[in-house]
Amino acid sequence: MNRFKRYLYRYSIKQKMIVAFLTVSLLGVATIAMSAHYYYTKATTQDFYNIARSSSASLNHQIDRYFKQLIQSTSAVIAGPLPSIGGVFQPNREAGAIQAWLTGDEPLTLSNRLVIEDALRRYIAINYSEIESLVLLKENGESVSSNGQAKYRLEEPWLRLPIDEKTSVVPTYESYPYQIPVVSLVIPVHSTENMRVVGRLVINLSLSEINEIMGKTSIGKTGRFIIVSSSDTIVYDPDSSLLGKPLSETPLDDFHLAVPDTLQKVGNMDYLITFTESDFTEWRILAVVPLQEMATGLDVATKSLLIVLLVMFLFVILVVPFLSKLLMEPAIRLKKVMHEVERGNLAVQVDYHPGKDELQSLNRSFGKMIGQLNNLIDDVYRYQLRQMQLEVQQKDAMIKALQGQINPHFLYNTLDIIRSIAFLEEVPRIVKIAGNLASFFRYTAKLDPLEVTLREEIEHLSKYLEIIDIRFMQNFQSNVCVNEKFMSARLVKLSLQPIVENAVKYAVEPKNGNASIIVNAFDEGDDLILEVADNGPGMSAERLEDIRSSLIQVAERQGADHYAARESLGLANVHARIVLQYGMRYGIAIDSFQSRGTVVSIRIPYRKVRSDNKS
Repeated sequence: MNRFKRYLYRYSIKQKMIVAFLTVSLLGVATIAMSAHYYYTKATTQDFYNIARSSSASLNHQIDRYFKQLIQSTSAVIAGPLPSIGGVFQPNREAGAIQAWLTGDEPLTLSNRLVIEDALRRYIAINYSEIESLVLLKENGESVSSNGQAKYRLEEPWLRLPIDEKTSVVPTYESYPYQIPVVSLVIPVHSTENMRVVGRLVINLSLSEINEIMGKTSIGKTGRFIIVSSSDTIVYDPDSSLLGKPLSETPLDDFHLAVPDTLQKVGNMDYLITFTESDFTEWRILAVVPLQEMATGLDVATKSLLIVLLVMFLFVILVVPFLSKLLMEPAIRLKKVMHEVERGNLAVQVDYHPGKDELQSLNRSFGKMIGQLNNLIDDVYRYQLRQMQLEVQQKDAMIKALQGQINPHFLYNTLDIIRSIAFLEEVPRIVKIAGNLASFFRYTAKLDPLEVTLREEIEHLSKYLEIIDIRFMQNFQSNVCVNEKFMSARLVKLSLQPIVENAVKYAVEPKNGNASIIVNAFDEGDDLILEVADNGPGMSAERLEDIRSSLIQVAERQGADHYAARESLGLANVHARIVLQYGMRYGIAIDSFQSRGTVVSIRIPYRKVRSDNKS
């Protein structure tokens, strides 16, 4: 986010205003365009589904009714006996001929065949001219056709159907022997005596009637209705070359036709597809139309939006620069004045006009600010800078001065030890004492750095404790219990040793060395607590309260003159340096239990040393 802001700051407000106007305009028009496209497409799609479903359902109904009328009209032919026309003198030879042959009462002779064929042809001529042929089939495989065809190919689809009670519709195929596309109605023939199925009547129909029914209904200019059978073959299509073919061998194979009411993309075009299924024929009448054709109004709306976008673009390009120049003129003048002030020229004048304009108000406020700077720069601003510099220097000097204060009591005791041991006996311990003393003074003599690691401070403390241990021989005990994980923490130099030295003076010496000092550490939140505990005589409640009060005064006044003359110099010294370095919430706390001992706690921020030597 900050990087983006810095990037924006590179350009002028005028440029940003032009880009902002263009962006808002484009986003607004784009949002309207997308919303219009979405909702218009949704509404158009739903309208198409409703209209197409209604149309395909109507077509299914018409085709079903047409087939059912055919079935009803054939009942007179296949039921028999036909009524006699000439009475006794002119008997009707067709009467009962079909039933007699199918039931097996009479064999199929040439005479009977001619009579049945003539009856079938007369039915076609009287009723439906679109019937290509009628075929009567007997259970034993004998057949009689209206076209005189004695035998048919075994691959005729209606030959493979079982003779049962079900009326079937065979989808489009090429008839034999005329090789024209037909559909076939397969109707069971019942005996008029016991209603037993004795054969079937096959009506081979040309597609003229279906073409007429389908041709009366259209959907769009290029949309089309297609009839697909339950076995996924084309029953009807405006393209006659596809009739009777499986879907897998036609362009329709690219569509998913299992679910109605879908929007599908094929090639570079979107198509709306729906269908209804007939309960009688089990055929689906599909409606397929390009979405673009149904959504012609969407193109008009899109063109209108593009025109609006172009007008808005021209408006922004032509008008916004003029408006931005007019609006930014006061800001440009203020910018020039600010540059003069930046170069140190406080004598500039800022012109402004009264009113509610924010830029004019900014000019007025900036002018007042320049006047105030001129009044304060000599007697306030420079004085405050000088005071701040003096305070920083004073704190730095105080920290270094405090680190240089060492209690001479320790120096005298150490020299006395060296003298006594050298006088009484010649032992290697004098070498150890001298070495530790030298290391001690080297550590304390260096003022820099102000902070060291806890490990360095403990190493320095260990040398001091070794000297004390030699002084009191076997009576004195010390233990430094600090977890290794705290060793990298940083603290003010010479913080631990003065506290331990104070414990030696007031706890170990009064008991002639028969005492113990324990140093440990633990973390508390983001702080580290260092504790120095002894089992000395402790102190009274009044004395403890006096020391606590003096530590509070030292922290509040933060000056060397407030603790230099105090008895507990080590405590005050360390406390003052920690407060100066880390703040008021850090420093020394003391608890004492009379006749049992004293615990001094040092609170510092828990900061570790990183690999780059920065904390």
